[in-house]
Amino acid sequence: MLYAAAFGFADLKQQRKLTVDTPMHLASVSKLFTASALVQLFERKSLDLGGDINDFIDFEVRNPHHPQLPITARHLLTHTSSIFDEGHGDVSFPGDPKQSLSDFLRNYLVRGGSTYAPETSFLKAEPGAKWEYSNVAVALAGYVVERISGTSFSSYVKQNMLDPLGVANAHWYIREFGPDVLAKPYTFENGAFVELPQQGYPDVPAGMLRCSVSDLGTSLHAMLGGGSNVILSQPASAEMLRRQVDAKIHPYQGLGWTEEETASHKVIGHTGSDNGASNIVALSEDNSQVAALLMNNDGTPESGAFRASVIDDLLAGAKLAS
Repeated sequence: MLYAAAFGFADLKQQRKLTVDTPMHLASVSKLFTASALVQLFERKSLDLGGDINDFIDFEVRNPHHPQLPITARHLLTHTSSIFDEGHGDVSFPGDPKQSLSDFLRNYLVRGGSTYAPETSFLKAEPGAKWEYSNVAVALAGYVVERISGTSFSSYVKQNMLDPLGVANAHWYIREFGPDVLAKPYTFENGAFVELPQQGYPDVPAGMLRCSVSDLGTSLHAMLGGGSNVILSQPASAEMLRRQVDAKIHPYQGLGWTEEETASHKVIGHTGSDNGASNIVALSEDNSQVAALLMNNDGTPESGAFRASVIDDLLAGAKLAS
């Protein structure tokens, strides 16, 4: 790692400062871990990312507008599955989610489920025909990992990605952290920062990983095929970065990796925004370096503009002043 630094506070009330080892809510940056886990597992099991996901899970998922067409793992990781997030509403909870990943997905994607609706659970477009960002689809990718591996999604990631890298303080559930460890989330109201509760969603693989910037750097390096503890083969890493979707559908979409904007240009990476979280990961133009910025405040337009500017500086090799 060339450079890592922390600024500000993990807890304003206690004046506990942020460090590079403070776990923070990654929000949708978590999707890079989910995509890597699925690609790793499919490679190890010699499975086809283009195969029907119904061959791997214990309930059937079909777009009711196109019931004859399969939805594939590749569709899930490229936001082209035709699964639509419109119908699930606000499913966040203070603390960890009360609903299991399996129950959440069944209720939303299977006819007769409590939140299932053909018009809001699925697009009218065919699978593979349209890009539509979907947390539910990535959550389903995590469930595919569960069903194939025979262990929980969080356990699979821990045993096959985090543990081999020596990352011991990154978890998908708040309950796994000790007291006064996590960075507290904040919003900015009436000229002051206001503390928010730590929250969880049942679509855990789509955005619930909490991890320090130091451990994130270690993990991203390994995802890109670097370091001695490689969690993805070079072919798998290259496949994740390869353009997977026709440019007419989306400018750039890999497996998990997508196109983001800095203050000056477009990059391959991923952002993560939620209540009390505003994050970005970005690759250099030749994919040889990766930069990350994590913030424990709201993903507002202002924080988005700030992170876009800072990530430009980091990719240019600048070290931030305290």
